[in-house]
Amino acid sequence: MSDQTPSTQNDERRNPWYHWIVRGTVVVVLLVGAAGGYLYFQSGRHAPAPETRPQAPAAPLEVDMVTLESRTVPVTPRFLGQTEASRVVEIRSRVKGFLIERRFEEGQRVTQGEILFRIDPQPFQVERDSAKAGLASAQARLEQARQQLTRYQELFARGSVAPTELEQWQTEERVASALVQQESARLAKAELDLGYTTIVSPLTGVIGRALRDEGSYVDDSASNGLLAVVSQVDPIYARFAVSEQETLRWRSLRTAGRVTIPEVEAIDLAITLADGTPYPRHGKIKFVDVQVDPSTGTMVVRGTIPNPDDAIKPGQYVHVNVHGIQYVDALLVPQRAIMQSPAGPIAYVVNAQGMAERRAVTLGTWIGDDVVVDSGVRSGERLAADRLLQIRPGQPLVPAPPPPPKGSAPAAGSAQGGR
Repeated sequence: MSDQTPSTQNDERRNPWYHWIVRGTVVVVLLVGAAGGYLYFQSGRHAPAPETRPQAPAAPLEVDMVTLESRTVPVTPRFLGQTEASRVVEIRSRVKGFLIERRFEEGQRVTQGEILFRIDPQPFQVERDSAKAGLASAQARLEQARQQLTRYQELFARGSVAPTELEQWQTEERVASALVQQESARLAKAELDLGYTTIVSPLTGVIGRALRDEGSYVDDSASNGLLAVVSQVDPIYARFAVSEQETLRWRSLRTAGRVTIPEVEAIDLAITLADGTPYPRHGKIKFVDVQVDPSTGTMVVRGTIPNPDDAIKPGQYVHVNVHGIQYVDALLVPQRAIMQSPAGPIAYVVNAQGMAERRAVTLGTWIGDDVVVDSGVRSGERLAADRLLQIRPGQPLVPAPPPPPKGSAPAAGSAQGGR
C-alpha cells in the first residue's frame, strides 16, 4: 500500500518537476558534506601526528686502515708484444739449372758463408771455358793490330804509306781492344754465374724448411727461384704497440713533473714469456715509429733483445716490461681500498672525526697489488681498506685490532664448540 494520499499523488502528477527537484537537493547536500570533510582533514590540524622515535647512533664499524704517504716509486708499464727476427733473408737462385745438393738440416742454425745448395755447374763451366777462349782470341787479335799499327806509323813517318792505310790499322786496333773488353765481360759473367751455382748463407741465423728438393729445376724468377728463408734471431726483436692515449698521458705526467722518464735509448726492456717465465736477458728500445696508425690509434715500438742460445723464436707472444720510469711523490693505495661504483672508482677516507667520507678518485698505473692515485686523496689521510660494501658516508669507523701472530695460542673459550 502507498503512504501517499490521493491528493498528494495528484499534486505530483500535476507538477512533473517535483520529483527531480527533490533528488537534486539530496545530491547537492552530499557533495557539500564531502568537500567539507576533505578540507577539514587537509588542514592538518586534526590529522594524527606521526609517531617519532629518537634514532640510535650507528655503531662504529671496525675496518683495516692505511695511512697514505707520498714517495718516489718505480713503475713498470707492461705491454703485449710479439717477437720477430732482426733480419730475414730469402735464399733465391740467381741462375737456371738443376739442384744437385742440399747441405743443411731444416730448422737448424747456419753460419754466414756456409754452403746451403749447389746447382749443376757443368753448363756454366762450359760457358766459362768458351769465354776464356774468346778472350784469348780477342787478345791475340789486339796484339796483332798493335804490332801492325806500330809498323805503319813508322812507314807513315818516312812517307812510305798513304794516310788511309795508317787510319785502317788505327781502326783495327780500336776494334780489337773493344773486342777484348767484350770477351773479358763475357768471361766475368760466366765466372759469376758459375759462382752462383754454389749458394751460401748471407748471415748467421736459423734456416727454415727447404722449398725445393734435389733434382728440381730452378731459375731466377720470382715464382720458381725461392729455395729457403734464413732468419737472424740473435739479437731478436720484440715489437709492441703503445696507444695514443697512453703516450699523451705519460707526456702530460712528465711535463707536470709527476714522473721521470729517461731518454729512449736508455730505457731498459725485459720480457716475460707466455708461461710467465721471465727471460734473463734485457734489451733496449731501438725504434719508435714516427706516426700513429690511424686504423688502430697505436704507435709501434721495437726493442732489441740478446738471444745467443736461440731460446726465443720469432712469432712468440711476450709481455714487454719497460724499466726506468719513476713516479715522483706518488700515493700508492692498496687495491682493496678502492671500490668501483657506477660513477667510477671511489675510496672511503676516515676524516678527523673518525667518520667515513666518500671520495671519487682518479687512478693511475697499477704496481703489483697497489695502484697510484692521481687525484681525490692527499698524503697523510687514512683510507678504509676492507668491508667497503658495509660502509655508509658519515658512519663512524675505528681501526680493527691487529690479527694475532701466527702460531699464538687461541683465546679463551675459542676451543669450545661453535655457537
